[in-house]
Amino acid sequence: MHPTPGCLRAADRRRAFTRALRLPGGSPLEAGPLRDHVLGSSSEEAGGEARTGG
Repeated sequence: MHPTPGCLRAADRRRAFTRALRLPGGSPLEAGPLRDHVLGSSSEEAGGEARTGG
């Protein structure tokens, strides 16, 4: 998945997170932190801030 809101919406529509993000035993992992990251990085890029990598 690309870290863009459009890809995030497409993955949600396809229920990709519930299939791909699983804990041992088959329990689905919460995708909220991933959504926060994608939507947060999207707004930073739109603002023109460069990522330095740490």
